[in-house]
Amino acid sequence: MRYFFRFSLTTLFMTYLLIFIGGLVRVAGAGMGCPDWPKCFGRWIPPISVEQLPTHIDPAQFNFVLAWIEYCNRLFGAFIGLMITITCFLAIRYHRKEPKIMIPTIGAFILTLIEGWLGGVLVDTVLNPLTITFHLLLALFIVVLLIYAVMQAYYLGHKEAELSSKYSDTLKWPIMGTGLIIFIEIIIGTEIRGGLEIIRKENPLVDSTFLLNMLGPFKYLHTILGASLIGIGYYLRKKLIVESSNPSRLMVISTNTMLVIIISQIILGESLVFLDIKPLIQLFHMWFASLLLGISAVQYMVWERSRLN
Repeated sequence: MRYFFRFSLTTLFMTYLLIFIGGLVRVAGAGMGCPDWPKCFGRWIPPISVEQLPTHIDPAQFNFVLAWIEYCNRLFGAFIGLMITITCFLAIRYHRKEPKIMIPTIGAFILTLIEGWLGGVLVDTVLNPLTITFHLLLALFIVVLLIYAVMQAYYLGHKEAELSSKYSDTLKWPIMGTGLIIFIEIIIGTEIRGGLEIIRKENPLVDSTFLLNMLGPFKYLHTILGASLIGIGYYLRKKLIVESSNPSRLMVISTNTMLVIIISQIILGESLVFLDIKPLIQLFHMWFASLLLGISAVQYMVWERSRLN
């Protein structure tokens, strides 16, 4: 039992690291660093000089740094795929009679296979924005499934966890609604980023603030939903911590962390507008959003667990 919990928790953290690295690849412009898949310039190990390129490849297409950034991302992705496969094996071995662990773990494994296939589609479609969005959303679904499995494994070893905590009976929909808003924000944000990339290619000399204004209602909806999350974050903190009886340490940490990240997201979002969309800010803005979704899932599971008392 402990083997599964520890390994699945490590897999969860590493999956979040992969999401960060994937975002780094994109903001670095290395998504097409390897123009083919699964090989890179026709080789299992990327070339390190122009002389190693296939004869049909124009040397102008080759960028040593971008090729290796993308290839390392693929290697790390394969490593995470192996970790999720092992997690699935451990679930079958130790928790085959626990559907709350088996189902999400197998689901994460299946989605991981789809993610691997979708990686090849991304290259074939030359980083189609819609495919990139779907690729990210699948990764988020995998994270949520892993969180569910990890939490259920933890509760198996800690039977009394959350049973002494009492939260309001009416918090189910606010917590789920918060997760839904975060999910929608991620979709809109990804589409905005994709739209900016397309517009920038067609208008390379135009100021980024002007480009954002060209996106119209998407930008404003993203801002409005982001601002509403501050109020929601304070509301959840009041209900889950201040007005609850004996809130668990996990609930306190997750709720306070959520509020801090939401405020940070607003600051980062405004920085993207006024600092000409700096890639590093863009990277953390996206990654923090994925963390928020995971925290929302943790909140719901902790609240749901407390209902057993």
